Amino acid sequence: MIKLLATDLDGTILNRHTPVHPDDIATLEHLGKAGVIRIAATGRTLQSAFNVLPDNFPIDYLVFSSGAGIYCWQEKKLLQTKHLGFDKTKALIEVFNSFKVEYTLHHPIPQNHLFFHPEGNDPHPDFERYLEFNHANAEVINSKIPKLDYTQTLAFVPNMDVFNSISSKCSDFDVKIIRATSPIDGKSIWMECFHPDVSKASGILEICKLKGIDDHQVVAIGNDFNDLDMLNHFDHSFVVKNSPEELKDQFQTLTDSFNAPLKDWFNRFNS
Repeated sequence: MIKLLATDLDGTILNRHTPVHPDDIATLEHLGKAGVIRIAATGRTLQSAFNVLPDNFPIDYLVFSSGAGIYCWQEKKLLQTKHLGFDKTKALIEVFNSFKVEYTLHHPIPQNHLFFHPEGNDPHPDFERYLEFNHANAEVINSKIPKLDYTQTLAFVPNMDVFNSISSKCSDFDVKIIRATSPIDGKSIWMECFHPDVSKASGILEICKLKGIDDHQVVAIGNDFNDLDMLNHFDHSFVVKNSPEELKDQFQTLTDSFNAPLKDWFNRFNS
């Protein structure tokens, strides 16, 4: 019997220019009435999630910043945070600079929508788009790094060869490296670095412990590489039709993000 549903937001049930499908809203409401715990597990910061989800959105918990924070949606209370820290951030910056990739350094939760960044000479196009989209939250630094308990870094890498090379260089730092696809252009590669214990799966598991729910009672639904931790951890895992082929080869596929994938899961697999 399913007791917990965890779904990603962007590209799974949420699209850039359209709200969550009404049938998915209805499915979440129905699950809540049936006593199923509902989690939105997202790479978005807390503030960014607030910007796209209404206050009465039918979930119980928000696992945000890829698991760096857990927020009780019903009680409006921050439950847990895990920060990368200053020393590891400084070490990562040295590697990023050696590969000449652009990056952002995010403030501690709950202000991790705010970030510092260097001013690049030949910036990655998606980095420029990111700054344009988040200009109100950005601050340029070109010399000394402010000493903060940073939540994460975000690097904009040109290809998977560079991604893998940076990952190899960072292997001694004891950090969690997550690959994500840019939600801005839908193709650029993002490298997110967090506290080593951060993942969407770990955030979901914390809520499972809180509620006394076993792993086999969890359903996870996602669409991208930053969902792999939770998709691989839980047996009942699904991806939407607009996911990369590599993921659709590994997991059962639901309808695409525009056509109510939560309803599709409920109708086909909820028994």
